[in-house]
Amino acid sequence: MARLFVFGVQAEEFTKIKAAAAALKLRAEMVPVFLYRQKIGVLAQSKLESLAEAVQMGAEEEIYRGVPGSESMLLMCEFSEKQVDKLLASLKRQGARVDYKAVLTFANAKWNVLRLFAELAREKAAYGKE
Repeated sequence: MARLFVFGVQAEEFTKIKAAAAALKLRAEMVPVFLYRQKIGVLAQSKLESLAEAVQMGAEEEIYRGVPGSESMLLMCEFSEKQVDKLLASLKRQGARVDYKAVLTFANAKWNVLRLFAELAREKAAYGKE
């Protein structure tokens, strides 16, 4: 089942993202900052509410207490190529602004949210130099 995770957006942008996702019968899920140490693959396989509760009740080192960056991100999990294209078009129609858009892969499933943000920032900087 396709899932759309949202990171670091303000309420107004989240409303636009939810509308864009709803047009495709998808639900956008806002990931709380304290879950940014969780692996992407774990997020993709878990119910956010259950994971959040487990993290808060569990190991202190799993909770991210830092200040998030100012960038925003979408993570598309189990999307077909057609779904990705349709979502991107729907986001554009809604006027939703998101800094980074990523797709869950075998490689990044092992990364935590912070590493995914860092890798996307590095890629953006590399493309900006060309």
